[in-house]
Amino acid sequence: MRCVGLKKDGSRCTREKEFKDGKAPKEWRCWQHLENKEPSLTEKQKAFADEYIISLNAKESAIKAGYSEDAARQQGSRMLTNVNIQNYIEKRLKEKDSARIASQDEVLEYLTEVMRGSEEEIDVFFDKQGREQEIRQPPKVRERTKAAELLGKRYAIFEHNDNNETEDKLKTVIEAMEAAANG
Repeated sequence: MRCVGLKKDGSRCTREKEFKDGKAPKEWRCWQHLENKEPSLTEKQKAFADEYIISLNAKESAIKAGYSEDAARQQGSRMLTNVNIQNYIEKRLKEKDSARIASQDEVLEYLTEVMRGSEEEIDVFFDKQGREQEIRQPPKVRERTKAAELLGKRYAIFEHNDNNETEDKLKTVIEAMEAAANG
């Protein structure tokens, strides 16, 4: 049976163990993965790590976490060498990045929606009475063309091929844009 634990890089552990007499558990963890939770940090250590993510200054982070000003420089330096704190900081930064930064799929889906005209632009104006009004409309042809170009670059449909595959792909993109513009 293979260990169900994960390595630091996120890949699955490769350790295996044989169980005899059909007494194998549903899942098994090797000695390195006995616990499925992160190593426990004290509240001060977590506060330090969270402050460090914001300021990137070990001394200031140690002071804000509750360490004395006299010992803050040494405590901050010591905590940055602590592997558990390093792992906690790395994990928190990955969480923040995944929530903040668009994935490749999100970008490609958005470009496709713009190219097809299904994404709407909202123009805001004020009428004669001074009331705010909105007009929703599909993206302009210039923006749709730019989205098509970016998608074309991503899928390399503009590269030269001897078998006219590029022309077929380009015609498909243009036809889809024309159909969306007319429809």
